[in-house]
Amino acid sequence: MFALVSLWPVLLHAHSDLDFKALLKERRFSEMEALARDRLAKESKDDVAWWYLARYGAGDAKKREALIPKLEQCVADLPMSAKCHHALGTLYGVVAQSAGMVNGIKYAGRIKEMFARAVELDPTSFEARRDLNTFYLQAPGIAGGSVRKAIANAEAHGKLNAVQGTLLRVDVHVYEKEFELAEKLLSGVRPAPGDEATAGQLTQAWVNVGLSMVNDKKPALGVALFERRLATEPANAVFHAALGRAQLENGATDAAIASMEKALSLDKQLNVHYRLGIAYQIKGDRNKALAALQQFMSTNPAGRAADDAKTRIEALKKAA
Repeated sequence: MFALVSLWPVLLHAHSDLDFKALLKERRFSEMEALARDRLAKESKDDVAWWYLARYGAGDAKKREALIPKLEQCVADLPMSAKCHHALGTLYGVVAQSAGMVNGIKYAGRIKEMFARAVELDPTSFEARRDLNTFYLQAPGIAGGSVRKAIANAEAHGKLNAVQGTLLRVDVHVYEKEFELAEKLLSGVRPAPGDEATAGQLTQAWVNVGLSMVNDKKPALGVALFERRLATEPANAVFHAALGRAQLENGATDAAIASMEKALSLDKQLNVHYRLGIAYQIKGDRNKALAALQQFMSTNPAGRAADDAKTRIEALKKAA
């Protein structure tokens, strides 16, 4: 049963995502966008290319505005494509977040429809399930949000993939600020040997728990969690980066710099330069702050963090 379900969406479209996955693994986002546009120039109904273009271009307002009508056309042209529905839901979701609660709620119905349809078309898609869960947890009840629905969604996915179902259930605990329960569940997750995708998802789940503690104004708890993770995975660059962020929020600037620099020594492509720049700015090291923030801007030219980075760069230059 599982094999037949998992193969069904592959038979639906013959477009490969292997090249995209290789670029994504190395965080070569500009090359990934170029590949997507090149493939779409050759085949306008390449739903895999549309998915990657939308998922990783949604943060840029101009690109997002141009992509929405194209993804709406993708859904119309390929009504059985989970990729098109999921990508369009992603774009609607970012628009809703940018518009604020009052103006954004008008997108709720469309977001839910796209994500739910994507899950219906491809029940094995962890990305679609996760985004549907995020909608259920974040949307108000009047717009279709529901913790109960999120739990049911996680359980349904767990029947197809037990590990990923657990990760979705952890998201519910994090939303409810049940951090100890979330950590207990994650501690029991063991990806199969060689399953890099699930291992990456598990790492991201740990990061989500720890940074949710930070966002809940409990940075010390986040620091302790990441220190525990690093005790078992000392070479995990992502955990070093997350520890640095938690330490920065906890007021330990020097420790934060050391952790983020350690992360970069393990993986130079990690996206830590924004907060590393802030840390150096707090410390009073103007040159290193400028270098880090400018490095961040070179790969993240748009978005809220980019706007803040621009402001900080201007202030640092004026202080020269």
